[in-house]
Amino acid sequence: MNTVAIVGRPNVGKSALFNRLLRERRSIVDREPGVTRDRVYGVMERNEIPVILIDTGGLHFAQDALSGEIRRQVDFALEEADIILLMVDGKEGLCPLDKEVADYIRRTKGSKALIINKMDKGSDWKVASEFAEVILDKTFQISSIHGHGVEELLNWILSNFEEGEVIEGSMIGVIGKPNTGKSTFVNAVMGYERSIIKEEPGTTRDSINSYLEFKGQNIVLVDTAGLKRRSKIKDSLEYYSFLRAVRTIEESDIVLILIESTEKVTRQDKRIINWAKDRETPMLILLSKFDLVPSDEEKKFMNFYRKALSFMHWIPVIPISSTTLRGIDDSLSLALEILDGLDREYPELKEVIKEACSYRPPPNARRELKIHSVKQNGGRIWIRTNLPESFDKEYERYLENRIREKLGFKGIPLSIRVKKR
Repeated sequence: MNTVAIVGRPNVGKSALFNRLLRERRSIVDREPGVTRDRVYGVMERNEIPVILIDTGGLHFAQDALSGEIRRQVDFALEEADIILLMVDGKEGLCPLDKEVADYIRRTKGSKALIINKMDKGSDWKVASEFAEVILDKTFQISSIHGHGVEELLNWILSNFEEGEVIEGSMIGVIGKPNTGKSTFVNAVMGYERSIIKEEPGTTRDSINSYLEFKGQNIVLVDTAGLKRRSKIKDSLEYYSFLRAVRTIEESDIVLILIESTEKVTRQDKRIINWAKDRETPMLILLSKFDLVPSDEEKKFMNFYRKALSFMHWIPVIPISSTTLRGIDDSLSLALEILDGLDREYPELKEVIKEACSYRPPPNARRELKIHSVKQNGGRIWIRTNLPESFDKEYERYLENRIREKLGFKGIPLSIRVKKR
């Protein structure tokens, strides 16, 4: 598919251009350099021409481990791209690292354009002449913040591509506390190093999309930053990462919640589960790093976690190991099965509710309760009755349990709304 990679040294405005082209804040933008570490994907469509955009980490050639990881991610993006946009800072002028990056990308295939950014007052021939030695196929002077020159750049990008169709798929969010193995899981699914992994928690700062086909279905797999308690968030970057992860819960069709199998279920694990439930997002719990559990104690561990998670007994729990690949395919298969359940209609639902109400009427009902109609869409259930005021939260939980006993709704939060006829 039509693919454009945005590359350059740190803090030249790559993420700002990425967000402007997408018309949304997908990548985190901050004054601190090096915020984007992994590849971040987004899909835009203009004039019926779909384009995959790739935002990349700031490229530099230091010998430390993280710089090498970022460079490897940039290499993946360069390999995928049909067009490479090399961004530089027009305010700071040409620096030696810009030349190094330009030499680095010249060896790659595809069209290449030099993007002189932060030209807030418009084009300047003096600035253009300063960057003349970095000769690529095209040169544009833009302001990604204010939008100057971006339309001309966009028209050039589109002129290189043909019309097509955006392929959509189920969005599966991968969430959990820091250091529970989210990025390792995504890498295991994708079959190659998709997200930067280090032993220290919090390496992934942004939400990262991966696109794959699994059993004939398109999937967008979203790796997120670890969800910390608000009191543990130290700076604006961690706060934006937190917000992005929460937004992933809201936007995903289903979330996979990773809990490390060698640790107890914490309050934060329960908060994350409740965040998904409150947002009516289907979910599946994955016990990560299960290869560390002795084989003769696996049953004991599973019983322990089922008991600890009994407050959400309707959520399936799968042990996984991203190292041995145990449970990887099973987790995706079950996620898609849960999503199929959202489209299912239950014609017997009204009878199930009427039987439950007959067996145990609402305690506050002062006359005979009548169920006039029941409608259901996914996990949302609307009940019309003559006594809506008699349904309190406790009674709705009773109905939910009876509905689940009879009909399942595995992995799907139920939301019961009661109205007067």
